[in-house]
Amino acid sequence: MSDGAPAHEAGAAGEPAGLAAVVGATAPTFRPGLRGRSRWTLELVRVLAPRELRTRYRQSILDVAWALISPVAVLVVYGIVLTQSFDVTGEGVPYLSLAWSGLVLWTFFAGSLGGAVGSLISARDLVTKVPFPKEALPLSMVAASLVDLGIGLVTVVALALGQGIRPGWTILLAPVPLLLLVLWSAAVGVFVGVFAAFVRDVPHVVQLVIRVGFFATPVMYAASILPPAFRWTAWVSPLAVAIEAFRDAVLRGEVPDLPLLAVHLVIATVLLVAAVRYTRSVEGRLTDFI
Repeated sequence: MSDGAPAHEAGAAGEPAGLAAVVGATAPTFRPGLRGRSRWTLELVRVLAPRELRTRYRQSILDVAWALISPVAVLVVYGIVLTQSFDVTGEGVPYLSLAWSGLVLWTFFAGSLGGAVGSLISARDLVTKVPFPKEALPLSMVAASLVDLGIGLVTVVALALGQGIRPGWTILLAPVPLLLLVLWSAAVGVFVGVFAAFVRDVPHVVQLVIRVGFFATPVMYAASILPPAFRWTAWVSPLAVAIEAFRDAVLRGEVPDLPLLAVHLVIATVLLVAAVRYTRSVEGRLTDFI
């Protein structure tokens, strides 16, 4: 389980002088207004995400291999405990593939939130002195984590093939739950990043939620083993829905619950729009708190 970093002091958001130059260079390109601001936000995310990645793995001997090392360690420890002590199985799917697919998706979510929650705080000099779309900072952290997710997804397919799983045409539906995962991570990431600027307890709450959520979400086990009284959580939690739908499409060769995915996609989209609008509504007060 990846807890992420509560604040990227040395990350892209933690280099206000360099970021100020980047933001200043992009500002004249876009006109005022909602559409111009949205395009400016996307351009900043495009520029800041690679910057965050370079900083994250700077002077690292293993480089992006760390994207796999942490979840592998979790897989070994928790996999042994669950399979040997509690007789947890893959419910018709090789357990290793089932658990690894859950870990890859969960690690993306946890890493995105861990980076987003401290993105504005660690860039306080930039936030207080330079006008720009503040939602770009947490969104760039989510975008940077997409690289780790991509690497992880390749290993999921490779492991599944190695264990004798032959994905069918349903693998073409895998982008749907992945889109839900990304949208939800972006929406929550923007909210917690802004909330953290006002309330310093938020990063601690996020880390607690990530730790508890790891066990409450079917990451290392199939949702089907949940007791009937708690089965509803697999339908309500967008993370559980995304993980199980991805397993259906890639590992089980089954069509995911598309209506359920559609409902969660709509909710995630609405939440992301609300998060961005909230950020814009409180930008004027951020300088007083951060």
